[in-house]
Amino acid sequence: MTVADTLTPGTPLQLDCRMLPQHRGIGIPIRCGIAAACLCCILAAFACNPARAAESDFLERFRGDWSGSGKVQRDGGSQPRHVTCSIMGRPTDNRISAQGSCRAYLIFVRPVAIDVTYDPRSGTYRGTYTGARIGPARLSGTRSGDALNFRIEWPRPVNGDTQAAMVIQNDGRGILRITILDNLTPGGPILQTSEIILVRQ
Repeated sequence: MTVADTLTPGTPLQLDCRMLPQHRGIGIPIRCGIAAACLCCILAAFACNPARAAESDFLERFRGDWSGSGKVQRDGGSQPRHVTCSIMGRPTDNRISAQGSCRAYLIFVRPVAIDVTYDPRSGTYRGTYTGARIGPARLSGTRSGDALNFRIEWPRPVNGDTQAAMVIQNDGRGILRITILDNLTPGGPILQTSEIILVRQ
């Protein structure tokens, strides 16, 4: 009997313990219990592998060199600034690591980086975002389709609080969109404060 024999679609799962190899001192009930436990592990592996494969495929979308441009607004008292950015994405097992820089004409050049790790047990991503003038921020969130939806926790208050939202969208066709949403005034409405669109080179 093979695993394929026991997993034939449309038939109930059955385990005939009399077909198991005999071992001196181990009766049929014990052999059956051991076999059932092993079979459960095999079934669990079959159940988890498709989800892990799907997540690995998504992470692989971030590989390569990316460049593009967008607008960034720091607070309610400033005007949006046009920036050009380039990053290098190097995903590994359950991890996205992308580093580069953004330039606003001759005003500033700022290092940017996103480093997040996927936890298959909880289905969440956690890590850090570097790019704000106040220092690295913590990221936590989940994936929904082609988008990673993160909660940002700044190290110090920005626009009156320490929280914002980030959406990283990658549809696998060579376009990467990074958006940050925040309130520009304390207690004000949540608005899009930055959007950068990158193209894989």
